[in-house]
Amino acid sequence: MKKFKTLLITTSLAAVLIFGSASSAFAAEGAGITTNGTGIVSVLPDTATVSLSVQTTGKTADAAQKENNKISTKVVDKLMELGVAKDKIITNYSSVYPQYQYDDVTGKSTITSYRANASFDVTVKDIDHVGTYIDGALKAGATGFNGVSFSLEDPNPYYVQALQAAVKNASIAANAIAAAYGKPLGEIQKVEEQASYSSFEETAVYNEKAVLDSVRGSSGNSTEIQYNKIKVTATITATYGL
Repeated sequence: MKKFKTLLITTSLAAVLIFGSASSAFAAEGAGITTNGTGIVSVLPDTATVSLSVQTTGKTADAAQKENNKISTKVVDKLMELGVAKDKIITNYSSVYPQYQYDDVTGKSTITSYRANASFDVTVKDIDHVGTYIDGALKAGATGFNGVSFSLEDPNPYYVQALQAAVKNASIAANAIAAAYGKPLGEIQKVEEQASYSSFEETAVYNEKAVLDSVRGSSGNSTEIQYNKIKVTATITATYGL
């Protein structure tokens, strides 16, 4: 069978980069100059969270649940064998519900089986080998790969950098406006911190079917994960005297 690698998530690899922008308003009579400054820090993620699921069926709810528990245990054991700490494997959803079949003649629905579902979030720091954890879980019996997200364990240091860039950009804009009007820029009168946020530089894209086919269809295949940088953004509004 033909071997191939599954490529997930477009990537940008780079060190921290700081960008910024500013907008402003000038009050001609006394109030001063108000500017908005934005700072952006672009940084590689350091944490990955993989979403996996196990789905089983049985003639009774108990049978479906027992089979699900059995496979889920194998998946967790495999992940721990690969080095994932047990407290980093979190079950976030579990359910059992009946499956019905409708009879056109009688107009009635009868229960034909039961389906059990469980989903897990697996958090790892070894983000360059996320594909290894996905492959291991699927080979151990996980029936679904529901995506992977990347994040920063502590975004605060990068937010501070973004905030500093935002202040600098607001000041640059204010000085430019004051100079254009032939006036010296006065003391800072007021600063307001606006909402902050983090986002990926590009939308994450993955193909769940391709990953499942890759793992189950051929020995020696591996799932390759690539990731984007994360942009941490800060915005301020500053008012300067004239």
